[in-house]
Amino acid sequence: MSRATQPVNRFVGLTFIPDNERMEVPPAWFLARLHDYDADLVVLPSRARPFAYVIARRARMSQGLTPKAIDETITQPDTRMCFKYGLVPVCLMFKHGPIWNADTILQRLAARDTWAHGGGEALATALDREEADARARDKEALRDKFRHLSREAYRSYKQRTGQRTIVPGPSRHGAAITSSSSSTATGVTLA
Repeated sequence: MSRATQPVNRFVGLTFIPDNERMEVPPAWFLARLHDYDADLVVLPSRARPFAYVIARRARMSQGLTPKAIDETITQPDTRMCFKYGLVPVCLMFKHGPIWNADTILQRLAARDTWAHGGGEALATALDREEADARARDKEALRDKFRHLSREAYRSYKQRTGQRTIVPGPSRHGAAITSSSSSTATGVTLA
């Protein structure tokens, strides 16, 4: 089906910016799912990677950089394109085969979405907590390692110096040690 005979996709210009005429336009249901998930998401064909699409979000907090600042500082073509349209790049998407899979894309976007996880401050606090927990685990593992090494060193020292390393008493299996001699057990007496 040629582009001229295809039905009009109402999400072109809203959720998809056709920056490259040679790239396939995502179907309306795919763009509708992205729009339903987040109305600020936009899909653009990549200028840097063949057969890739850039998923970007509309900039909310700032107007972005001036064209002169973009020309002087940013060299990556996809980032420049996103800034030109007032977008912030989020990730790249590749279409594999004839099927568009919105579920996989939405799952990955949900896992990366800082606003869905409470914003930047909440994520920074969670990362700091995870790092502190990891440091505490590492410290405890090192402490356990040194305790084990010091016990082994003490046992080695006691053994090398001829000192007792095991206290006499019942065997480890719980049986009491009997002190009968072989001469009284056989009835032989020595003169």
